[in-house]
Amino acid sequence: MSNGDLVLSLAGLDTLAAQLRSIKKRMDDTGQVDRKLGHGELGSSAAFDAMDDFMRGWKDGRKEIDAGLDGVAKMAQEIVDKMTELDVELRKALRNHEKEGNRGK
Repeated sequence: MSNGDLVLSLAGLDTLAAQLRSIKKRMDDTGQVDRKLGHGELGSSAAFDAMDDFMRGWKDGRKEIDAGLDGVAKMAQEIVDKMTELDVELRKALRNHEKEGNRGK
């Protein structure tokens, strides 16, 4: 359990977001598997039935995978963006505080 110390790899999250977007793009680039197989192409009727079931379910599963990839990539990127923004704001505030402290000396 965390004691409240935040450790976060912004570079790691940024890389994760890019990798997830890349995976989604590669999946999108493969197109849809919608070619009908002939009964003799797989040899066994059991193999044909299994492949047919897979192909029918793949479209729905693919939508879920796409949505999941999009969601996690967006969340990771939002964390990177917000933490970077916060870091810049804190740095400015610290520098302003240091300047004000140096004026009073």
